[in-house]
Amino acid sequence: MYFTKSSVSVLAAGSFASLAHAHMLLRVPTPYAGHVNGPLDPSGSNFPCQLVSFTGVPPTEMAQGSAQEMALTGSVVHGGGSCQVSITYDNPPTAASSWKVIHSIQGGCPARNQAGNIEPEDATLQGPDRYAFSIPSDIPTGNATLAWTWINKVGNREFYMNCAPISITGSGGSESALSSLPDMLVANIAVPGLNPGNQCTTAEGIDVEFPNPGASVETDPNAALSPPTGNCGGGAAAAPAVRGRRAASFRA
Repeated sequence: MYFTKSSVSVLAAGSFASLAHAHMLLRVPTPYAGHVNGPLDPSGSNFPCQLVSFTGVPPTEMAQGSAQEMALTGSVVHGGGSCQVSITYDNPPTAASSWKVIHSIQGGCPARNQAGNIEPEDATLQGPDRYAFSIPSDIPTGNATLAWTWINKVGNREFYMNCAPISITGSGGSESALSSLPDMLVANIAVPGLNPGNQCTTAEGIDVEFPNPGASVETDPNAALSPPTGNCGGGAAAAPAVRGRRAASFRA
């Protein structure tokens, strides 16, 4: 966890709990209930999605080819970092599920232009930025799970993941189009089959440049890009990044 100078004084005042619970949580689209603030366990024991109950929350309807938005809640943004939006059709998702990336954000996620955390720490703060992504027009219809994953820029080497139920509507679509999408990058935690033995790691102070971000990429012009190290899977060369592309920003 990363603390700014003022955060240290907060801790000294005995308010550690408020800081610990101000990490980022997915707000839009509506996530499954049961997510808690904080990264996944380094052992990968609560991968995927913090092993929430994948029931009880109606899916957000998203049409093939439609423009969508992602928004988060919290203030401990760890100087930003890099995020991905991925989907799986497994119901429920498991550690063996295939997660396919539909959008990558390199730098400035889950907040842009932040050197540390947003102060004062507030678990209920609506994140300052929204991020646009699109549902591919050629992937299958049906119920799916959307994942927001985040590799933080400053602080301990961590991996965050929240998930939301979605329903992809339309017609047509193919498994081949889905399989052609890149695999979600998993780093800084140990997940058998995806990152066994935590062989893929990231360095502090950099915004992860994804080895294979896919065709839909948003790269912050102020990003300090560097790829992860180790055996990170994927294998394919990175697609050209669309630098400077941004979604609309707002202040809560």
